[in-house]
Amino acid sequence: MSQSIVTRIQGLFLPDGERTPEDELRSPKGWVISLCILAACVLWFAFSMQEEYVQILEFPTELRNLPEDKALAAVPPSSVRIQLEGEGIQILRLYYNTPSLPIDVANESVDLGLTAPEIVKNVSIQTVTPRTVSLNVEDRIWRRVPIEPRVNMEFIAGYRMIGRVEAIPDSVTIAGARSIVEGIASWPTERRNLGAMRDSLHAPVALSDSLAPLLEMDISEVIVHADIQAFTEARRIVPVQAVGLPAGVEVTFEPPVVEVTYQVPLSQYDAVMEADAFYAFVPYSDIVRDVQGRVFPMLHLPEGMEVRSPRFEPEILRYYDIREDD
Repeated sequence: MSQSIVTRIQGLFLPDGERTPEDELRSPKGWVISLCILAACVLWFAFSMQEEYVQILEFPTELRNLPEDKALAAVPPSSVRIQLEGEGIQILRLYYNTPSLPIDVANESVDLGLTAPEIVKNVSIQTVTPRTVSLNVEDRIWRRVPIEPRVNMEFIAGYRMIGRVEAIPDSVTIAGARSIVEGIASWPTERRNLGAMRDSLHAPVALSDSLAPLLEMDISEVIVHADIQAFTEARRIVPVQAVGLPAGVEVTFEPPVVEVTYQVPLSQYDAVMEADAFYAFVPYSDIVRDVQGRVFPMLHLPEGMEVRSPRFEPEILRYYDIREDD
């Protein structure tokens, strides 16, 4: 709580032994000491800033005069280290207000040792690193390439992904130097680890910028989509057919039917159980190559149906009664 004016006046007449440090600071004597210290600091700073110093500073670079139909095939240095000598106040000014060094793309090689003195003034430049910058400029071209989603995920027990991970949109337009653009077949997204999933994925993911600033893209992110559904086990007894039979040839299997156990999405369970195009088959070419009288059935699926991990009972079939009509 601040003291009253009367209390402060009374403090001026207190004996020295009865004054507290707080009283000293409030007295005229305390204010004089404080002002003297502040003046000394200001004078010290003023004189020290007039002394000569040697300092290394980082100066950003700035590309200029790059035609719209041209592009860089290599990244020039983004900054230059310059060793300066001069008054402290001038170096301090450059430290807090650092100008950019221009790099004229119209020249194949730029000597920054000649450019720097035009921008950095009132100090002596001792060294510039790097001193020379070589520029590789090519024709600028555009190309549309597919996007490659880089998404890692696992699935909770009983859930699986239908189809594959898709990107929306599925392609990106890139622009840059011909030698770079022509060597790119696809463009990846950033890597995302999503852990265990039980719901369909529909999330934004940024595109990788590993070649920035050499390339430009018309989009910076995509929506990554994946159809994840619950699966269940199903069983169905189906006939076995021979496919690819030449004319006049018949094949009979033993047994003529098999039981198929498989995994199917809950949303497709009824459709798969009722589908006519769901049957077991054996290619005639397998029969021709067989020398033991046993073949293995395969599963024919209706178009658009997702059936996983089929198992047959029995797994091996015998066959007989092959006839060729004359």
